[in-house]
Amino acid sequence: MAANMADGVTPEVVAKFRKAVLDVRKIPDLSMELYKRKDKVYERVFPGYGIKGNDIAGSNFFVIGAEKQMAAYEAYLKSVEGADAQLYRLYPRDFWIVRP
Repeated sequence: MAANMADGVTPEVVAKFRKAVLDVRKIPDLSMELYKRKDKVYERVFPGYGIKGNDIAGSNFFVIGAEKQMAAYEAYLKSVEGADAQLYRLYPRDFWIVRP
């Protein structure tokens, strides 16, 4: 609570936010409105969904999954982003501290 107060997140700010969230339910056809907006949001965070990943300035993407999923996603990226698309794999061992 002290950190919230220091950051300006007062009980009034919280109450105003919660009221705004409750007011959103009154929007007619809210689910349809959100559905219409999803593509513009998804294409900025899911490479291969819409605009090319290289066209998003300053972007870095990552996925987490099993190798089978990674291989399938990499094949998909190559089909939509281009043959030079590559999915780099990182493993926990890549972050091990090695003492000399």
